[in-house]
Amino acid sequence: MKKPIGTSVTSRVAFLVSIGLLLWALSTVEARDFKGVNFPDTIKIGNETCTLNGIGIRKKMMIEGYYAGLYLKTPTKNAQEVISSDAPKAVLIHVVYKEIPADKWQEGWKEGFAITAPQAQGELKKQIDQFIGFFNEPIKKGEEILISYDPAKGTEVIIKGKSKGVLPGKEFMQALWSIWFGPKPASAELKAGMLGEVK
Repeated sequence: MKKPIGTSVTSRVAFLVSIGLLLWALSTVEARDFKGVNFPDTIKIGNETCTLNGIGIRKKMMIEGYYAGLYLKTPTKNAQEVISSDAPKAVLIHVVYKEIPADKWQEGWKEGFAITAPQAQGELKKQIDQFIGFFNEPIKKGEEILISYDPAKGTEVIIKGKSKGVLPGKEFMQALWSIWFGPKPASAELKAGMLGEVK
């Protein structure tokens, strides 16, 4: 005996609605909302999965410039462990100010490296200059930067979805990560948030 057409259509619609709700639920579980910005709970670096450790705010003159999420293979609140760990990790930056021009990014990185690698020479100096050169365009509200470290490759910078390059080696990685997590960080508030010390 055939089922009435109306019953079949209703069952199909109910099934599709339930699938849609399931997918929506999964998507909400996989992202953390921070002041209206979604940060994924995990990201892949190479073959490894890193988990969101914390989210911080970078301010300049009391104005919020960007939010940044720290991703680690093993979550921690120990800043020195974050710097020294030779394991996959990343910082995802989401710009919330209307536009941050290239010269402001470059100025900030130069100030940071002047503290974390004041005597940089040779290959390290070359890598620092190359990294700063990656930030050669303005980054607008809603756009993102992903700075990740894979021990097998090095530090990769992805701006607005485009890879700018990879800088190999642990020495450069530690100089860079010390800007965020060293004893004289670029922003104490940003550091505390990414370490999960601010709720």
